This record gives sequence, C-alpha cells and structure tokens, in this order.
Amino acid sequence: MGLELELLTPKGHSRVSFARALARRVKGRVEFGFKYFSEGTLPDGRPLCRLSLATRVLEQNGRVLVTLVDDNTIREGLAKKPQHRTLHATDDLRLALLMERLGWSDSEATRLDAVRDLFAGFERDGTLHDAFGHPLVVSMNEPASWHRVCEVVTRPLEKDRAQVVWLILQTAAELGCTLPSTAALHAHYDAEPWRDVASLRRLIVDHAQYRQQWWRALEPNPNCQKLAPFPPNVVRVAQQPGRVSFPTFAAALKLAGAEKACDLNLLGVIEPHPKQPTLEVRCLPMSLEPNRVLETLRAAERLLANALVPNKPLLKRAPSGTLRRRV
Repeated sequence: MGLELELLTPKGHSRVSFARALARRVKGRVEFGFKYFSEGTLPDGRPLCRLSLATRVLEQNGRVLVTLVDDNTIREGLAKKPQHRTLHATDDLRLALLMERLGWSDSEATRLDAVRDLFAGFERDGTLHDAFGHPLVVSMNEPASWHRVCEVVTRPLEKDRAQVVWLILQTAAELGCTLPSTAALHAHYDAEPWRDVASLRRLIVDHAQYRQQWWRALEPNPNCQKLAPFPPNVVRVAQQPGRVSFPTFAAALKLAGAEKACDLNLLGVIEPHPKQPTLEVRCLPMSLEPNRVLETLRAAERLLANALVPNKPLLKRAPSGTLRRRV
C-alpha cells in the first residue's frame, strides 16, 4: 500500500526544503521533476496540461522514498500574486505524461533537458520548441506560495509503514508544517484482491448501506473536498451483478458512473489499464501525529476486511459509539 499525506509548509519553506530535510535524515538525495494536472481546455478545445514543480527523495540505495508534489485543490489562504516562472504547460496530454516520467534531474533548472534532447529542440523566450520551431512547452508564472503545498506520496510500503510515517511527520514537525484546511490522508491498496466480483460488490454495498458508520469510525475532515457516496447506479449494479465475469462487472460499474471523487475510488480496480492499479481510500483524516495516522489506517483496514472474508455478514448497524470501540 502507499500513502498520500497533505501538508502545508510554513512561510519561508517549500516542498523543496521539505525534500531536502527528508534527504538529510536518510542520507539520500533530491531530484526535481514535473507533476501533471489538468485545468480544462483551451478556447480551441485543446487540453491545458499544467506541469508543476515536483521533487522526490532517493535513499542511499537509489530507491525512491517519497515524491512531493503540488495539489491544485489546496489554495485557501495562499497569496495569489504570480512571482515565479516555475510552472510549465503544454497542449498535449501525451507530452505532459512523457515529461512527468522523463523530466527527473539533479537540478530544477535542467528538468526540460531530457525532452529538449528527445525532440532535438531549443528554448527561446521561455518556450521549448522542437527542431522545426513548433512550440512544445511554455513557461508560466505562478504564486510562490503554491510551493508551500506539499503532498507527500510514498513508495509502496510493507513492514516499513510505521517507520516511513514517523520519518515524514517528524520532518514536518521539525519544519513547522501545518495542515491545510481541506487536508486529507489517502491510502492506496493493491487492486488485485478487489478484482473479484463477490469482494468488490460486498465492499460497495457495505459502504452504501453503512456510510455513516464508516464516517463515525474514520472521522474524515468535514472540509475535505471530493468525497461522496457511490453514485446510485453504481450501487444498483453491485446489488444485482448477476453471474458475470469480473471484466464484465467492472465495465458495468464504469458505465454506471464510477468516479474518483468518492469516499472509495474504484477506478484503479475496474479500469483495464489504470495509471495506479489500486483501491484508494479517500475518506481518511490527515494528522500531524504519527500514531493517529497509523491508527486511522488500521481502522480503515478493519472495515475493508469485511468485504474480503467470504460469507461474513456485512457491517451491522451499530448504536452510536459501538463501532468506534470495535476499531
């Protein structure tokens, strides 16, 4: 499983300084790259693909420990005046994804080198052109305050989960980080156990019937954005799936309106070629206390376990407070 922890560095710090502080703790190094996010389309219908500054920390053995990225939903309370030409953009989603993968460099200033070399291109007036002069990537101004936003994305974790959580949050405490008003903790679990009709339908039906109990147990941030129950048609498909194969069931859920912005994001389970082959639990509260984060994860995993045990009754309706004592 992997984690996404949403933090806000104090004034005078950024996700770059956070990455460097983490690298010092593990005696590793920092690399700089791009994080793609979409902001709709241009007037002529082409996509507007923004590429914000990303950093990642590599351990001594070269393995990635964490990647630190911007989150464009976290802007409340941050100054809006553009101050730095550190944001890049392109109108080609494929190029944006290519840059996200290939743009890692030891220096922030050389992130474009791999793409420039690939196209035998050149830079002029803040724009990267290919060898024939066609514009590929433009540089844009963005507020310096946006660099305070720090979503810490871990590598896949196993027995070292507690160690990595403590490392991240101790570093956050050292820098004086706070929580954004909309902060959330997202946990990504391997999709494979959920690629089973019985298990996935039980999870959907369980959450749909007892969402209030899930929320009492997990206590998500009420200000967190993009949380919601499953769409009604998704629940109807899960309630009566029929005798079908998993690919058919998955396609039916997708057609019924399954989407990312739910308490549980199923897209990594049901899409044929997902970017992240995971079940994402989004309805988790973020905390600066490592033990609180670890207990939240254990509580979520007990709820998820109901759907993975054959013939186990679905989560029973409990009086207020009963479920909390169980988890």
